[in-house]
Amino acid sequence: MPSLVTYLGFLGRNTGHTTRFLATREVILLFSTYLLYSVSKNMIDSTPILQAFSNAWALVRLEETLGIAHESKIQVWASLHSVAFLNFLGYFYAIALRIALLGSAAYLFIKSRRLYWPLRNMYLITMVTAVVIFAVYPLAPPRMLPGYGMTDVAQVLGMLPKEGSRSFFGYNEFAAMPSLHIAWSSLIAFAWFKLGNKLGIVLSSAYLALMTLAVVATANHYILDVVAGVLLLLFAMWLIGLPTSVKKMLEYRDLRDLRQMVKGWPQPFPESGFIVGYHRTVNPVVSRPIALGTPFGDAAWRILA
Repeated sequence: MPSLVTYLGFLGRNTGHTTRFLATREVILLFSTYLLYSVSKNMIDSTPILQAFSNAWALVRLEETLGIAHESKIQVWASLHSVAFLNFLGYFYAIALRIALLGSAAYLFIKSRRLYWPLRNMYLITMVTAVVIFAVYPLAPPRMLPGYGMTDVAQVLGMLPKEGSRSFFGYNEFAAMPSLHIAWSSLIAFAWFKLGNKLGIVLSSAYLALMTLAVVATANHYILDVVAGVLLLLFAMWLIGLPTSVKKMLEYRDLRDLRQMVKGWPQPFPESGFIVGYHRTVNPVVSRPIALGTPFGDAAWRILA
């Protein structure tokens, strides 16, 4: 059965179809995977209340040990600056990520297809990995901790669903670690840096800074959730780059002469060794890569890669 990375590589491959076909495929893929993510996340048992709160207080103690348990101070600072500003952060947290993701994805798809494919795959990997973490590590957010001194901004703004109205398309209250808002916002900023658009770099950097403030000030995430979100994106980057690294290692390492690996190697073959994936030409210095599965034969001494 093909691995997840192999499947994502297939999806990200430029199949030579028209832009309209590829764009339609991407819309269907991203919509269906996000829908599947929402359903999967919320099909997880959302009632491990004791475990979620136990994990939350353990995380708070860890932050206190590290000297970074400042979520309540950040919220107080934001509200003292302006209550309207804190309310703005609440709406920003709820709405801005979807707009930034869709806008950045559309722009990248149009302007830099080669950059779009791996970044899209990183997005999908973070989504799948996060669902697994949510299942094994339920975590109550700061807004739910009694006595932690934080206001539930979402409750104040009326953003939470009414009791008894929750569905598979709602949200899992105990899916705080890692923060996908930070993982995906960091991915957006990384995309614009790779693209090299100066205005995009400035705007995405400001967006990431504001989102980092919002996830903490609205009491939806701990500071360590922010760190975990960045680490999740780095994991996706490593996973995307791994197949390429292995491929290069296999292609460029010093292989033994194939005749030493098989007894009775046919004599008509040239005396010099071969490099897997390449064939001889009239000029031995110039060699061209050949497609996988090219048969033996002809004067160029083709070999299977």
